[in-house]
Amino acid sequence: MKRIKLLTVLAALALVVAACGGDDDTSDTSADTTAATEAAETTTTAAATDTEAPSGDDPLAAFGESSNADPALLEKAMGPVAAPEGDPAWDIILASVARANQDLDQATVDKALECWNAPECDTGTGGELVMGFADGGGHLNVWRGVTHMEAILQALSYPEIGKIISTEALWDPDPAVAANDIRFLIQSDVDFITGYPDAGVAIGDAIKEATEAGIPYIPWSAGWVGLPGQDGALVPGEDYLTVVGEDLCGLGESMAAVLNDNVSDGKIGVLGGTPGNALSLGWQQCLLPATSSLELVGDPADTFWVNDVALQVVLGWLSTDPDIKGYAYEYSDGMYTALQAYDQLGIPVENLTLAMRTDEQTLFCDWVDRNEPTYNIWYSAGGNFQSRVAVTAAMMSLKGADIPSQIDVPHVMRQVTADDCDPNRATPAVSGTSLVPDEVLSAMFGG
Repeated sequence: MKRIKLLTVLAALALVVAACGGDDDTSDTSADTTAATEAAETTTTAAATDTEAPSGDDPLAAFGESSNADPALLEKAMGPVAAPEGDPAWDIILASVARANQDLDQATVDKALECWNAPECDTGTGGELVMGFADGGGHLNVWRGVTHMEAILQALSYPEIGKIISTEALWDPDPAVAANDIRFLIQSDVDFITGYPDAGVAIGDAIKEATEAGIPYIPWSAGWVGLPGQDGALVPGEDYLTVVGEDLCGLGESMAAVLNDNVSDGKIGVLGGTPGNALSLGWQQCLLPATSSLELVGDPADTFWVNDVALQVVLGWLSTDPDIKGYAYEYSDGMYTALQAYDQLGIPVENLTLAMRTDEQTLFCDWVDRNEPTYNIWYSAGGNFQSRVAVTAAMMSLKGADIPSQIDVPHVMRQVTADDCDPNRATPAVSGTSLVPDEVLSAMFGG
């Protein structure tokens, strides 16, 4: 009943915004002048954005959003991508970045840290909505911790969200752990769930239970719950609301082009994360055919996105076959640790090419320190901000917006230069493309 009542209220508010939008120079988060918003201003901590209130000409105004995203933040998050015109998915991305204010007040920072450190928090706004966060991994991995914070900061920009409940399965090999996290959130009467489904189709039943309960589920980082054609795969747009992430086949082909253009001889190694996860499988199944002229050192290796596992994989490969000239992996910090195998075995990183997805500073600054002109790295983007897109997609859906079954995040490969190493980064294990402000990162990781 709570959800039905809320939707009725929000629909009425949307009509007010559509009729009156553009009259005042206010922020997105104060567009709805409700008692909940006023409470947030006098207590804590719905983060305001620097964008103007959505105007009547803005296609997102009816849903309380703005497409007036800061171009600098868009490029920071994704690189110099081409904006797809007329794509409703791009509109959702614009809306999410429009809320990614970098000038947060201390109350918002404090509340974000409280929510990041606790399984449940009250946002202080008095809002009726509850966000559920169900990560198959958790804070043991810096990338996951940062992505969790991105979602929290996004949630705090909505005064309608009064509570955040977060779970983490910590990569437990038993999929029942991750499935039970989702069921716990359903029982907690959350209004939507976002996260990464590491266990894939093994938690499909729990995700369908959420959908049947009227609770939208939105995974990020191309977290398909089974890729199309895979046994037991769920269908986004039917079994769950949507999936946020890159075109995985396009990402794999982009990585393949880097290797094809730069590895003239020698073998290549391909690494991935948790066994069968959609992200790794998705880009690998398109990279492998596109690099058929290059020899693999072995089968693609699962690393669970654990740095020491990546190191052991590369140590094993190099110990038997040191003639490896290229790697493809979606996790740059894991690759940074894996490269220690070269140091341990006394093998120079000469004529080496890396095709990466994320952009942790550890790998890039190590590249600068090695100062080897024949060793080069190409990367796309960290993708942490995609959890923000998931939160905004959920909120727009609750307000009646039609959400596409796939929210494709544009990507572009770019070559690492010395400028990509930021010695002043709050912590070197964080992607340079994250939209979490440095002062929050420093507080998160004790910098």
